[in-house]
Amino acid sequence: MTVDLINSETVTGPGLYRMSEAAYHADPVKPFSLSRSIAQKLILESPRHAYAAHPKLTKQPEEEQANSRTRDIGSAAHALLLRQNTEIAVLDYDDFKKKAAQEERSQAQARGAIPLLKADFETVEAMVDTARAELADNEHASIRALANPADDEIAFNEVTAVWRDRCGDHWARARMDRISVMPDRITVLDYKTTELSAAPMQVSRAIFSNHYHFQDGFYRRGVRHIFPEIDRHEKKLSFLFVVQEQFAPFEITVVEVDDAGRVIGEKMASDAFMLWRKCNAENWWPGYPKETVRAEMPAYVETSWLAREIEDPYLQGLGFDPLPFYESRPYRSKPIMEPN
Repeated sequence: MTVDLINSETVTGPGLYRMSEAAYHADPVKPFSLSRSIAQKLILESPRHAYAAHPKLTKQPEEEQANSRTRDIGSAAHALLLRQNTEIAVLDYDDFKKKAAQEERSQAQARGAIPLLKADFETVEAMVDTARAELADNEHASIRALANPADDEIAFNEVTAVWRDRCGDHWARARMDRISVMPDRITVLDYKTTELSAAPMQVSRAIFSNHYHFQDGFYRRGVRHIFPEIDRHEKKLSFLFVVQEQFAPFEITVVEVDDAGRVIGEKMASDAFMLWRKCNAENWWPGYPKETVRAEMPAYVETSWLAREIEDPYLQGLGFDPLPFYESRPYRSKPIMEPN
């Protein structure tokens, strides 16, 4: 079993590519392609937002990315766990308050390294050690391979999938943390670290509040285009999120979107591609609707306030309000029908 991986910063056709993160985000496809982040703006914000954020459709302002300790810890853990050839510059400082520390951090970033304070690097090492120990006996072979590289799998890290989607024949792309190809199954892995809890219930909520079920649907769509044997039911397809805490004891949860969430994620991806097709065909990039929007009250608002009325001591024994609630459509008795 062989899988061709194309090493190129530009796209020459559909397939799996090894390219830099910068090339991916600049859109290496001619004339342009749809990514998951742009597709998400398209359906959750508006076509105008998607057009404005697309690197090939609108010139993007040059923005310096703010330093983030959380992001750098996550990136370093990502590089170590996936055994990536990424330099991690360990800086022997307590913090980045001193000018010398700031200069060394800038120098490391300029050469593409991940700058970490010594204490944070020790945290990353502990995270990765814990992850490998916890994942070594996971039920999924592709997860176990993160701890013990398997001889019977083909796995690629930081790989870009590029395809011409059947809906409109437009180019699309997705950058995956890891894709594992086994004789009977293809598995996409996404490794995320967090300062919050990675408890299963918390992770499940975060999956849907952050629209990761849409990421699941978008990535699955791309992989199905590249590996048609999936739709022929010759291979199964899985998408797994590996979520780990950035604080001791560095607990880790492996989660998969359930069937109902997967269907909604695929419906969202389908709607995104159909809307993308329409926008391109008609050169139509509208913003938000101009009509007045009626805000629908979530059920929890009523529940929360009724509980407050019952429990808040300041709201007890206030008596009677002589002004009735305003009725925009006051009650009217039904007219009596005259006999024929």
